[in-house]
Amino acid sequence: MKKIKFIALAFLALTLGSCMGDGYADPDLTEKVPASPWGNNSLREKNVISIADLKTQFATIINSDNGYKLIEKDMMIKAVVTGNDVSGNIYNQVSVQDASGAIIIAINGSGLSGYLPVGQEILVNLKGLYIGSYKKLPQIGGVNTKLSDGSLGIGKIERAIWNEHFKILNPGEADASTVVPEEFDLTKLTDAAYMEANVCKLMTLKKVKFASANGTNVWAPNDTNTSLELIDAETGKRINKNNLVVRNSGYSKFANEVVPQGVFDITGIFTRFGNTWQIVLRNTDDLKASETGGTLEKPYTVAQALEKINAGTAGDAKVYATGIIVKVKDVNTGMYGNATFVISDDGKDTEGKTLEVFRCFNIDGAKWTEETKGILVPGKKVVVSGTLLDYNGTKEIKGGNLISIK
Repeated sequence: MKKIKFIALAFLALTLGSCMGDGYADPDLTEKVPASPWGNNSLREKNVISIADLKTQFATIINSDNGYKLIEKDMMIKAVVTGNDVSGNIYNQVSVQDASGAIIIAINGSGLSGYLPVGQEILVNLKGLYIGSYKKLPQIGGVNTKLSDGSLGIGKIERAIWNEHFKILNPGEADASTVVPEEFDLTKLTDAAYMEANVCKLMTLKKVKFASANGTNVWAPNDTNTSLELIDAETGKRINKNNLVVRNSGYSKFANEVVPQGVFDITGIFTRFGNTWQIVLRNTDDLKASETGGTLEKPYTVAQALEKINAGTAGDAKVYATGIIVKVKDVNTGMYGNATFVISDDGKDTEGKTLEVFRCFNIDGAKWTEETKGILVPGKKVVVSGTLLDYNGTKEIKGGNLISIK
């Protein structure tokens, strides 16, 4: 009789298990939800902490050189995937982020983008995993043994272990459009606190150019990793490579594509190598042409030129500006052959809303003559070139030419 009861109970368990099908009854919910074929669907949200809290608790380990530590407490993070291996430029890693910060998760497996697309929210059970850093880059992972000397450090989570430690939330609802990058503040390039708070985040650095872009150089030739330097397009100055570079894998899908020329807003995962920012592109779609002003095609208005001068971001690069002549201060038709006049956006001489065009030459750099100076009259709209500056309180564009007048 006992044997019959045992067989009956076994059959009942098998029947109930098979009824789960492609979903499961979540005991915390009142309705059946779809089950993901990846991860551990039995995980429930308990002891969830923020990424910022996690990094604070293990700050000593993260800030050490290649330190690592087993997470022994029951704790979880709930975060959204911001970067994966879709192009091969990120390899065996995903970057995740919540409202407080971001961190790298290192996983020994490929094809991560297939089940961890950008925008996918996941729950990660941290107990039993390791946290540490490589050159101060914070990451969750396993333990790696260095073959050369047998030393241990933070490494990758084996895929089977990873599968037991994460759960995909709301399967099939990942929306990449909800993942919005923050703008990187270039004025805080060497700010240590800013780096610690923002490392691993998806961010955008605006209005930069690739220093190596010449129409032929590629991202990462001969399967080698590269670090590309950038130029601040607003100042024309090269960004120190010891402070920030764009890091590229020789095995990325775009490794042998030509580095584009032009001014770009670069989005990527902002990692670090020691005290150097390393921007890692997720793919080349992370490059967007900047909405630049101050070009021949799109000259600054007087208001825009004044804004840059007042903000101290004018730099020493040549720019173009347009406005209406308010008054002509001087036209030298002798040895120097230059002219100084004042422009504004509305043609009015309003304090704080005018720009002095200082020692400007005629079109194509020609000197002004008695025959040509007559075209400079109030009311005419001009486009001029030069550099922007504040000279003892006078806002100027100097050292350039008249481009057009009408």
